[in-house]
Order: sequence, then structure tokens, then C-alpha cells
Amino acid sequence: MYPLKIFLTVITISFLLINCAFSQNTPITGYPTYRDGILTIPRVDTDAQAGNFQDTTFQFDNVTNTWRLLDYRETTIVPGRGLVPDTVELIVTSSSPIQVFLKISGFTSPSPCSEFGQINQRLETNKFEVTMHVVPGPSDITCAAIVVPYEKIIPLAAYGLPAGTYEYSFNGEHTGTFNLPVDNTL
Repeated sequence: MYPLKIFLTVITISFLLINCAFSQNTPITGYPTYRDGILTIPRVDTDAQAGNFQDTTFQFDNVTNTWRLLDYRETTIVPGRGLVPDTVELIVTSSSPIQVFLKISGFTSPSPCSEFGQINQRLETNKFEVTMHVVPGPSDITCAAIVVPYEKIIPLAAYGLPAGTYEYSFNGEHTGTFNLPVDNTL
């Protein structure tokens, strides 16, 4: 009985360690919501950038039969400013279906009071555009200017894609390519 228990424990742990997929910043409210007459859209893409507008809220006006914009946050990524990672590494698994990740690492600067915001991606033709936002901390709080290392692993939505060469860019910089030798399905 005891060897069987050890065997099952080893098998269980092995299954937990095999083919792990990592996800970062998967918010519970990552989809539009309508509550108490308010429509909230967490992310709005523009031609210029994925996730250019965030936390957009509208209220329906019954008198004019239109939606009224209440609030939004513009989060334009400017290459060379804001979050500048030290490395952007592409990870492509050999499993089937193939999984593709971007491993972003660097140091937060200039304030540890800032936190990571939304991570957005979109696929246009054969190019993944990935944006990672930093939300500054409250302006009325003083933060020590210390450097803190970070690492984020961002899965690219590669499942279901046809065979071919794909490009990626991170925050308008850090570009590269990867190849799917076969259609990426089960």
C-alpha cells in the first residue's frame, strides 16, 4: 500500500510539472461589463496600438438614445520611454501544439510605487503586437528611487495559426520572428 501511495504522489507531481503554461495579467474583469447603467470596456485598440485606451466607461442616455462617454485612460506607448526591458526573449516549445512566449525582464525604474498594468496583444496579418503598460503610483506619495528586478512571461496566442513565419514587437521595439513549421492545432 505504501509504495502505491508514493507512486501516485510522484505521478501527480510529474503531471503538474509537465507542459506548464504561464499567464500574466489575466484580469478577472478583462471583458466588457454592463452594470447599473454603466458600460465599462477594459481595452480599446486603435490602428496605432493595442490597448491604447483603457477602462473606458459609457452611460446610456435614454432621452437622446445615445451613449455618453464618461471616462477613459489613454495609455500610449512611446518607444524608448516608459518601460524599457533589458531583455525580450522568445521561447518556443517543441510540444504539439507549439506554445510561444515572450519573456520580458529588466528593472523597474524610477519608482517602485509603479505597478504593471494591462498586457495586451493583437495579431495583424502575421505580426503580433504586444504592449505592456506601467501604471504610475499616486502622485501624492513619495517613493524611494530604488531599482527592482522583474520578469514577465507573456503567452502569444499561437494556437490555431497556420504554418508560416510570424513577427512580434514588444512596446513598439524589440522585434523578432518565429516559425511554425506546421499548422498549430491538435
